[in-house]
Amino acid sequence: MKTTDTLTPSQFLPMLPVGTPLTLELRYKDQSKAFGGASRVIGYRDKKYVLIEMPADRELGKLLEDPSMFHVVVRGLSASKFGDIFAFQSHILSVMHRPEKMLAIAIPPSIGIHRMRKNPRFSISRIVQIELDDRMTIAKLSDISLTGCGIRVTSSLFVEKGQAIRVVFNKLFDSPLAFSGEIANLQNSGEGLQLGVCFSEKPPHRIREAIAHLLAQAELTDIYEQLESTVA
Repeated sequence: MKTTDTLTPSQFLPMLPVGTPLTLELRYKDQSKAFGGASRVIGYRDKKYVLIEMPADRELGKLLEDPSMFHVVVRGLSASKFGDIFAFQSHILSVMHRPEKMLAIAIPPSIGIHRMRKNPRFSISRIVQIELDDRMTIAKLSDISLTGCGIRVTSSLFVEKGQAIRVVFNKLFDSPLAFSGEIANLQNSGEGLQLGVCFSEKPPHRIREAIAHLLAQAELTDIYEQLESTVA
């Protein structure tokens, strides 16, 4: 389910970590486009401005000799667990060249978002087994929600969109737990493939229980690692 909403800066900015990819667009006062390019978040100050990387373009440098001529439109995908596409229009407060080339963009009173997921998606790194037709292989879980999950597999594995798949979790409960579904999308990811799996489980109470255990185990692992580093 896709929904559209607006957020205040205090609600929105925590979902905008350093390094978030953005698209930057400069528009003249009549809204005609003057420039468009890729950027990323460098940082922000709550309710005042967001610092973004200046796209490497010689023409942009000339345009920014007088930034007051332009409106700025910023778009991107937030780090929200719901997969929020955001967009806002504002203006440039400052153009900086040191310590690196960046722009300070004023934060508007509200930011429009378009929520792409009905349920939150949790980032979980865990080895799982997957079954494809009569084949079984090891894969890596990257995220999970009530409706699906992300799986990373080797690029040598032949898979296709719409293919049936089972994801098997070992050592999560007393016996292996498996969820059936199909591959909704796939894309290259480094030296492998990232599979988007849509679960067919109805109702999702077993998935909810699995997510709770996965999150608890992940949290305990983080605690153990912190304790070990303290002792070391």
